[in-house]
Amino acid sequence: MKKSRYFSDLIKNYIDEIDDLVTDSGGKSVLQKRLDEKRREIDAILPMIEFSPEMVSVVFYGAFGFRSPEIMQQVVLSEPGDATFFAWAELENELTVSDWARPLIESSLKADGGDVFLVAAAALEFLRGKDSVAAPMRESEAEKEDDDESGDENGSDDLNEAGADWLAEQGFDPLDR
Repeated sequence: MKKSRYFSDLIKNYIDEIDDLVTDSGGKSVLQKRLDEKRREIDAILPMIEFSPEMVSVVFYGAFGFRSPEIMQQVVLSEPGDATFFAWAELENELTVSDWARPLIESSLKADGGDVFLVAAAALEFLRGKDSVAAPMRESEAEKEDDDESGDENGSDDLNEAGADWLAEQGFDPLDR
């Protein structure tokens, strides 16, 4: 699924945060217990939405249902500050929200940046359920122009380099070229 750079970066961190919550050091599943703890601490962790929204967004794990995948696609293609970025009041009408999440939403709306945070949290939950994290993000106009000027008409050099980089990140030996 295509997404903006903002959501492309954020979803990776969000999935990592969830993975960190899943099991304890003994390998025992503790996701629900840890989510409940974070939900009880919402007021204490809300200041983190400025610099690590993914760490707070996990409190909404499983909170949203999505009536319109098309609207959610528009959300994940946008970024905070864009004219196309939805306000929470607009997006909320396109969601079903679990009753247990309503007090968390109310607390979030009281925080500075809470509106943007809630839209991002809903988008992260949408991406968690509908997206492959490895999917390419939307190219910005500047990136498209850079590609056009590179002289590589079909982009195969960039694709080969990206593939080699990804393999190296996964622990494979780099390819000699």
